[in-house]
Amino acid sequence: MHDDRLYDEKELEKSWLISYSDLFTLLFVIVVIIAAAHATKIKAQMDEAARQQASLKQVHESLDLLNLQKLELEREIHQLEARREALAAAVEGKSAGESRPRPEAPPAASDAAKRDMETIRTQLASVLQAKHVDFEETGDGLRVRLPETILFGSGSADLKDEGKQVVDVVARVLKRFSYRVRIEGCTDDTPAAQSPYRSNWELSSARAIAVMRELVNIHGLPASRFTVAGWGEHAPLEDKASAENGPRNRRVDLLILVEKE
Repeated sequence: MHDDRLYDEKELEKSWLISYSDLFTLLFVIVVIIAAAHATKIKAQMDEAARQQASLKQVHESLDLLNLQKLELEREIHQLEARREALAAAVEGKSAGESRPRPEAPPAASDAAKRDMETIRTQLASVLQAKHVDFEETGDGLRVRLPETILFGSGSADLKDEGKQVVDVVARVLKRFSYRVRIEGCTDDTPAAQSPYRSNWELSSARAIAVMRELVNIHGLPASRFTVAGWGEHAPLEDKASAENGPRNRRVDLLILVEKE
């Protein structure tokens, strides 16, 4: 005869096992949901931190540029004041009947500067001849043109390893002399797409600052020797950007001035 109590106990045991299994399944689903939500939250926090870091970097670069421009303006003001005082003294001397010849720099000093510029050019060219670096003698001094391709990636102001090596060569040569240097960033007229910089002017300024920082912070040259300028697309070597001319316009120029610190 069939025992109904035994059947009920078996059914009860099965129902208990099913409920226990459902509970574990539910707990597992809850854990997965919590883990997914936590991972999403962590990723959102990391993305926000990256955005804040990029914004902070742009703020620091803008402040550095403003400080450099302030120093340059102060230097120009001092030069203008010195010229004004010299003119005032000349006017007073002339009114008093004084006629003193203005002292001129001895020709030897100019000749020495020319020899130094030729030495700098020779030393840089001997090492950088394979880097497509151009040189130009100007009335202000020696201009060294460093193309973008050896310094930076597209739209970036972070020096590449190759760029750091080039700046290292320049620094070792500049350490042997005490001439002032003007660093000028230049771009072509293509808009700065896919770049953290909103304009070519900001990109060119940031690149000039990056080269100056490498010379000052890494190689120990005095910051007082350098001035920085960003020309954007307004100092082209070629009139129109093209596959051939565009790279020539994207560059950083180092103008080594015939003016000692």
